[in-house]
Order: sequence, then structure tokens, then C-alpha cells
Amino acid sequence: MTSSSVDIAAVPGSPNGAGRAAPIRFLFTTLQHIESDFYGRVGAELQRRGHEVAHVTYSRRAASELERQGFTAFCLPDRMAALGFELDLDAEAARIVSSYDTPTLRDIHRTDFVCDGRPEEWSVERTVRHMLAFEQIFAEWGPQIVVPEVGNETIRRSAHLVGLARGVPVLFLFYTIFPEPLRLYVDTMDAPIVAPDQLRELSAPERARVEEFIDDFIRRDEPIREYRDPGVTSTRLRMFARHVGVKLLFDRDNEYLRPLHWTLGTIRETLRARAAGFYYEALRPTRPYVYFPLHLMDDYKLKSVIPHCADQLAIVEQVARSLPHGYDLVVKEHPMSIGRNKLSTLARLRRIRNARLVPARTSSHDLIAGAEAVAVISSTVGLEALLHGKPVLTIGRPFYSGFGITRDLDGSSGIREAVPALLDDRPDRELILRFLHSARERCHPGAPVLVDRSDANAVELAASLESASHGLAVQAPVAVLPLNGRAG
Repeated sequence: MTSSSVDIAAVPGSPNGAGRAAPIRFLFTTLQHIESDFYGRVGAELQRRGHEVAHVTYSRRAASELERQGFTAFCLPDRMAALGFELDLDAEAARIVSSYDTPTLRDIHRTDFVCDGRPEEWSVERTVRHMLAFEQIFAEWGPQIVVPEVGNETIRRSAHLVGLARGVPVLFLFYTIFPEPLRLYVDTMDAPIVAPDQLRELSAPERARVEEFIDDFIRRDEPIREYRDPGVTSTRLRMFARHVGVKLLFDRDNEYLRPLHWTLGTIRETLRARAAGFYYEALRPTRPYVYFPLHLMDDYKLKSVIPHCADQLAIVEQVARSLPHGYDLVVKEHPMSIGRNKLSTLARLRRIRNARLVPARTSSHDLIAGAEAVAVISSTVGLEALLHGKPVLTIGRPFYSGFGITRDLDGSSGIREAVPALLDDRPDRELILRFLHSARERCHPGAPVLVDRSDANAVELAASLESASHGLAVQAPVAVLPLNGRAG
């Protein structure tokens, strides 16, 4: 097992009732509809607490609604169009690469699905316009905290880069297994949750609280994300009608709003979910196994942070081939990917001779409990396995790696040697307890929009953002942009 000293990005939890500080200027970046509505409610609570809030959204309809509620709201396509046609795209692209923390312009847009299949020139111009528009918005609004949500879209990456370059803290929201489940990271999506040297000996009450959390989590036997239920429902039909209306009346140029594509996708996913049963297999009770949970195929971390791990099937094949004779690799789909994985993907998994693809709704806790070990790319299932005291192999730098409680790789190199060695590992229970205690201390109340869209969560999340932002917020940067969008 390995550990290393690395920079920590997680914002520590703050005591309840922390004192009020000076007002903070928040900038939220959202795509449309559900996101914009939820973070509008988060923003309203922040305003009620005395802060200033603005929104950048890709939807003209969402921007109009946010303005109606009294927010400063920027419609990004309108700001991009207002830049005009006399842009020197090559010069601006070169300036962006030299000025921002990106190796290439392509790295900003490569994970955005709306760029798939488009000409390179189209993607370049669109990305340049994103960056120039955000430069102007930052100069006009002067945000002190940026909240772009997590995802693969160009709007999120652009907000992140411009925030970094101007020294404005960028907060990323993640969901995890703890009672207060929100991980807040500053400026990066890729870091351990605490420093390894911060793990310390626990007092008797601290140890008892961690043990109680473990017992309760295992007893509940629930996935931390609900199983997706694909199908044509009345709710989805109403959503389709809304998408069509908004597309026709407000957002004709919104590439993320594609009602027909969305509807056909829903039908495909419904049919896939029904056909997937053909590829599922039961466990072989006489054979020991290692459990491998799949990520969503378009998982932001696989595509954006650890692209060398994006080919999950190749990694599954390598892990399966590395197991000793007589062992199976048990594979399960992510709860949110039911119906989304292509049948060819499931067929390829079934063709692996010592792999068993189990039904997607199989209890992950039961699979962990019966496994000899668990191998993950970056899944939270690896953390859950530590609660069960199971050996864990990580391949894609999850936030709980690097503490001596897991066997860690960075990519597929070394799998052949690591997998057999994993079966002999015996995790240090005391070290696991220390890690769980320290990690819990770094978490906050609330959850991202894809987990909980309720009003109660919006209020709770606003309080956590306010608490985390005290001490982070910078003085609003002063910059004046000429008409070409460059900072002076």
C-alpha cells in the first residue's frame, strides 16, 4: 500500500452558527432549466443572508426567469454573439492557451458532447467565444466565489479557467457517503480529502461515532444514488412538451436543448434496460470473486480528470486476466446508468470468461460483503468496501487513496502485479477509522442538484456555501475589458 504528500483542496467543515462575515459576491454557472432553477433558489437564500448573487446560464429562458426574480443574469449565447464577427480566432486561441491553465484549446472543449462530430473550426470558435464572454462577465460582475457545478460542458471549464487565472476561488460540489455528504473542493476536482499527515489517534468518543456511522451505513444497505428508472412516463412526456416549447420560443441556439434527441434517447434506454437482462448472470457460489463497480460511461472524472482511465472495459479485462485461477471478477453497472450502457458494452463484458455481469439492482453491500476484495477506478464503492474491512485497489486516484488504507495505481500500468497482491492485503482497521473521522470533518450539509432539488436542500446548501466561502473570498478583481474581450 502507498501514501504520498499532496495538496489538499477540500474545504473543512465549519461549526454550526459561525459568525457572519462581510457580504460575498457569488457567481453560479448553470446550463438550463433544472440546474438554473435550483441554483436560483440557492442564490435567493444567499441573498437573504446578505450576499450578492449573479448567474451565467446557457439558456435564454432560464436567464429571463432569473432576471424576473431580481438576479443579475447573463445568457452566455447572447454574450458570445455580442462579440461580433471580427474576431482573430487564431490569435485569440493562442492567447488563451498561453494565458490559462490549459495545454491546448481542445482541452477546454474535448469532453463537451455538443462538439462531438463537429468541425474543428466550429469547436474552436465556440470555445474562444466562451472564454472571451467569461472574461467580460468576470470584469463586469467581479465575483469573489465561482460555483460552476461539475460536468463535461465547455461553460463549466471556461468558468473554472477564468476564475483560476483571476485568483477567484472556484468551488466544486461533490456527494459522498457521510451523514453530512457534501464535499466542497476549491479550484480542482482532483485531490485527496485530507492530508495524510492529518490522520491522528482518535479519542474514545470519536472512535465510537465512527463505528456508529459504519454500523448504520451497512445496516441501511442503500446505494448513495437512487437507481435510475428509464421509461416513458407522464413526467417525461411533460418534460418533452416543455423542451419543445422553450426550444421554439426562447432557445433555438441552445445546443444542449435537443427535445427530439432526448426523447429518442429515452426510448432507446427503455428498450436497452429491458434487453439487458439477457446479459446478466448470477454469481457462481463456489468461486471466490473480486467486485468491480462501473462508473457512468460519461462520468466527468473519467473524461476530464483521468482520461487515461476512460476505457473502463479495457481495465475490467485487465483486472479479470490478472486474477488467479479459480477467481471471478463480478461487475455491476452504476445505479444511474441503467439503460444507458450500450448492449454491445454488456456483450463485451459477458464475453470475458471469468467475469460475471450481475443485475444492476443487486445490492452493492451484499457484493462487497461476499467479495475477497474490491477493485475500483475512482468509485465511492471502494470507500464503502473499507467500511466492510475489505482490501481495495484504486486505479484512478479517488479522494480516499494515498492514505495507506488502499492499494493504489494511477492508470492500468501495474494491474497484473497489483491484483494478485491485493488478495493478500489486510487493511489496517485503526487507520481506516482515523481516515473516516478526518474525512467526515471535511464534509458539509447539503447536496448537489442532481442528488436533491428540494427547497430544504437549497437552503442547506446555501448555508454550507456561505460557511465555506468565509476566508476564501477574494477582493473583487478590478479589470476593464476593451471590446475584443481581452483584460487590460
